[in-house]
Amino acid sequence: MEPSEARAVGSTCLCLRVRKAARRVGRMFDEALSPVGLTNGQFSLLAMLAARDDWTMQGLADALGADQSSLTAALKPLERRGLVRTAAGADDRRVRRPALTPAGAALLDEALPLWRSAQDRAEAMVGGPGAERLRRDLSRLT
Repeated sequence: MEPSEARAVGSTCLCLRVRKAARRVGRMFDEALSPVGLTNGQFSLLAMLAARDDWTMQGLADALGADQSSLTAALKPLERRGLVRTAAGADDRRVRRPALTPAGAALLDEALPLWRSAQDRAEAMVGGPGAERLRRDLSRLT
């Protein structure tokens, strides 16, 4: 690869730009959520569990764009803290169903204002209408 081609890749690569932006935004949310001991990924998991009470591990993994083994690893520290529980399905014992515990719901309530503050800062970085456009554009990629 010629240096000029390499520079073109560095300045136009969508993957590179999206990953760099994701790391920066992720750090901002991690810092905001640190007072309650959550990472942005853990907060998102808790919020997803709060939004629905009928998740299966596969359904939640699909919604997060993850595989089941990654989801299982992400849930373990939340389970150890008593924020999430995973039980066998009532109709099919092989199906595992993750759920938010009352302690998880309480921590999520405590974390929500911290998340809102980080969300407001992130949206301000791209401008009001720019944030909605960015959400739409990213949705097309996912």
